[in-house]
Amino acid sequence: MIKRLAENIFYYEIPGVRSVTIAFIIGTGPVYEPDNLLGISHFIEHTVFRKTKKRSLKKIKLPIEQVGGILNAWTDKESTVYYAKVPSTFFKTAFQILKELVFEPDFIEKNVELERKIILQEYYSDQEIPEQRLFNKFFENLIEGPHSKSIIGTEETIKNITLNDIINFHNEMYTPYNVKLILAGYIEPQDLKMVEELSLEDGFKTAKHKSKLKTGIVCDKFNETQQMHFLFSHEGIPLTDEEYAYPAMVLNTLLSSGMSSLLFEYIREKKGLVYDISTTNIQSKEWGVFSIYAATSVENSEKLFKELFSLLKNFNLTKKLFEYGKKRLLGSLELLTESTSALTSLYIQYLVNDLEVKTIDKIIERIKQVTEKDVENAYEKLIKGQWSLTYVTPEKELDIATEELII
Repeated sequence: MIKRLAENIFYYEIPGVRSVTIAFIIGTGPVYEPDNLLGISHFIEHTVFRKTKKRSLKKIKLPIEQVGGILNAWTDKESTVYYAKVPSTFFKTAFQILKELVFEPDFIEKNVELERKIILQEYYSDQEIPEQRLFNKFFENLIEGPHSKSIIGTEETIKNITLNDIINFHNEMYTPYNVKLILAGYIEPQDLKMVEELSLEDGFKTAKHKSKLKTGIVCDKFNETQQMHFLFSHEGIPLTDEEYAYPAMVLNTLLSSGMSSLLFEYIREKKGLVYDISTTNIQSKEWGVFSIYAATSVENSEKLFKELFSLLKNFNLTKKLFEYGKKRLLGSLELLTESTSALTSLYIQYLVNDLEVKTIDKIIERIKQVTEKDVENAYEKLIKGQWSLTYVTPEKELDIATEELII
């Protein structure tokens, strides 16, 4: 059972476990950044770990890591998350450190310049990774709306963001009415008092935005890769569309989750066209994108395209395939209950989108109600119709028209 301890503070207690995961969620990301400060949310996420008002770099990391804990953060399109997983006995220390990172960072010129060098190296590294180039090209060219903006920013903005920019943006975005907190695991009752004393206000300052998938084919020629990397994308299902959201979860599972899934068995095991094939399901409050990723040799690229689309066009939901998807999904959800970090990640998806948090039990109950007909309807919504394509190639540009991407 998930409890609401106070405004924007949620606790999923798991009696019997000896760990706890803590996550502070801030409503900030490239969607809310002006073009001249693109990447500043990611820049701040890096820099806060250098120094707080009370702690040095070492005193931020060491107390958590020396007890086997994890301390990290990430920035997404509309949110930045700071999290720690520690033994329950060290909850107070981890909570205090995270709270200081979020609300009491000490930004100084030296640390900003150090992180600028690191972020630039991250930016340059992204240019050398085919998969990263693929997704960057996808968002930049095929997403219409604020979610097309880069999380890391551009080389120019990374070089030009100043200390004052960082201080001012942090002051604006890292406020009690733009922060949420989720805890999962076990916390001693007396330790919960310090959590309940944290004053957060209801809702995010930043309202959720909507983007959409454009129709098109985008090619990125990159000589350094030995394979062609594909991302086939289709309009997805938003989190608020409950009629289709749960059947789509079953469909997604039977398509690409595990070595017994349809795409893995047919495209890899039977046809030998790929090493791996997977789906990506981006879901936001009011929009979504469903994608299939695969990489293959230049010689097999056209065959991969034909086999994949033939499989999807002639999709047959057998009872065996339906039961595999539903049983595997239910089992995966049950296993989530044993992992404080996995549970936290699930609930972050709801909190980030400013939606009511659904417990694992409620999600499982809804999945149990999904029928074969529901999944067939989800197929019509998620697979049928127009697809778009992004691909990275070392040499050969494919002769494919958008009309050929219709199922």
